[in-house]
Formats: sequence, structure tokens, C-alpha cells
Amino acid sequence: MKWSDLLGESVIEGNARRDSNIYRHVPISELDNKVVAIYFSAHWCGPCQNFTPKLATCYGEVQSELQDRFEIVFVSSDKDDKSFNEYFQTMPWKAIPFSDRDRKTNLSEKFKVDGIPTLVVLSADGVMLTPDGCDDIDSKGSNAIRSWLKDEPKSSTVQEEYLWPGVSCNGCQINPLIGERHKCSTCVDYNLCSACHKKKVHEHELTVVPNTLATVSKLVCKDIDVKP
Repeated sequence: MKWSDLLGESVIEGNARRDSNIYRHVPISELDNKVVAIYFSAHWCGPCQNFTPKLATCYGEVQSELQDRFEIVFVSSDKDDKSFNEYFQTMPWKAIPFSDRDRKTNLSEKFKVDGIPTLVVLSADGVMLTPDGCDDIDSKGSNAIRSWLKDEPKSSTVQEEYLWPGVSCNGCQINPLIGERHKCSTCVDYNLCSACHKKKVHEHELTVVPNTLATVSKLVCKDIDVKP
């Protein structure tokens, strides 16, 4: 998946002092080879006001070691430009331009966002690592970001050893599928193991299926299909 297909040809960022409503347009290519967290939030939202400073602190703590491998993109649910500008000035990351309301709507629908704040984390290949990044930040702080950089979906079992009963890999035909499972969001009952996914043998977008019941239940609540 190309970042431009998801986020547009460019995102915006403020100046170093965060004191101006004049933003620099950053080519989307600057996100290449990075893990990207899409942050759905709004100035008027009380829980967002509490969470954003925590996220900013974690973001700042990892910048020196991970600045070339991780980025956050803010998707605003603010009611007007003034609110967006005031809120975005508190954020050290990138954003979708507020004027691009259609993209905001499309992203919210794609990731089944039913409340804010929501932090959806995607690997450099566009594979969903978690739809619940807020929970990760709350529980693990900046170590959550470090775990995302290792492409580690939430798991209570070592991912490489996990067995998927009744699920086979459509690439190498191993049955049951072992380890990280990548499920096609378009085809019915199409799954790949990690090795076949890396070979890019399928043309559609694939999503990592977490192997913890807690995470799967949250995906089901968001109407994201996780059934084998």
C-alpha cells in the first residue's frame, strides 16, 4: 500500500516554535519506510485533551533514537479551522490538512473509528499493528512505540510460535498456519504466513490478525472481520 493512497500527496507540519497557523507541506514520501500512527482526535474532546500531552511526551522521548522510523499523523475532528489550529500547535507531529474533510471521513470509515481519541498504528508496509494504540501508550508509555517499531502486534503468546487451528496459508499451504497471520480484507478466507507476506505474493491489502482474545474482541466491536 502506498501512503499517498491513504493520506494524500502531502501532510502538514508547523514551525519549530508551534506559534503560527502557516504550515509547511511535507511530501508524503517522507513517511516511506516508517511506522505510522494515525491519530484521530479533536480540541473539544476532554479525553483527547488528557491523552495528547501523554502521547507528545512519549513521542519526544523516542525521537532521538527513532526519528527516521516513526511518525504520527493527526486527523482532526475539530469543528472549525480556529480550533484545529489551536490544537495542532500543541502537537510535534504531522497532520492531514483540516480542509481535506473527505479524507478525514474516508479514514474514519476505513478504520471503523467510533470514538476519539483513537490511535491506529500501521507498519511501514501499511499492515495494521494495532487499532488500540491509545491503550498501548497508557499501559507502556514510550515503550509502546518501541514495540511497534519491531512490528509486534499485541500478543500474550510468542507470535512466531502461535498456531491458528483450521487456518492455512494460501501461499505455502502450511496447515495450520504458524506465527503471524496476515488476512486479506478483500478476498474470502485468504491468509498468508509471515514468510509468504514478505514475498508480496498477493495483490490486496493484508491486515495482521492479533492472537489475543482481548484484542480480537475489540476488533469485532469495531466491525473489523477477524474470523478465519
